[in-house]
Amino acid sequence: MRWLMAFIIVTALPPKPVTHPGFVDAAQLAAACAAEGPQAAQMRAICLGYVTGVADQLLARTPGRRPPAICPPAGSTPGDAVAAVQRHARFAITAQGIGAADFVRFALERAYPCPVERSPR
Repeated sequence: MRWLMAFIIVTALPPKPVTHPGFVDAAQLAAACAAEGPQAAQMRAICLGYVTGVADQLLARTPGRRPPAICPPAGSTPGDAVAAVQRHARFAITAQGIGAADFVRFALERAYPCPVERSPR
């Protein structure tokens, strides 16, 4: 009987609210990318690493699967990707609860769209 009461109490508790999907949200990343002051170099390095990691994942190709999600021009640098993300920073600040990875994908897909393949008729 005690186990039944414990089970009812545990399952009746509401879940904790999710503050944001992921470890870093879009506003935190935007703040790191635009950091100033004594820790600016460290915060901007975190931004560069994060954006580069997401960009590399979006560029990853799996044999026999879909094409990459972004198509940066030849000669693009990680710094260019960070600049593209920073151009969309106003969206990150107003978007509560948006994960940083989703925000970076949003910015990079707009900065580096892939050409649309048309099927022959």
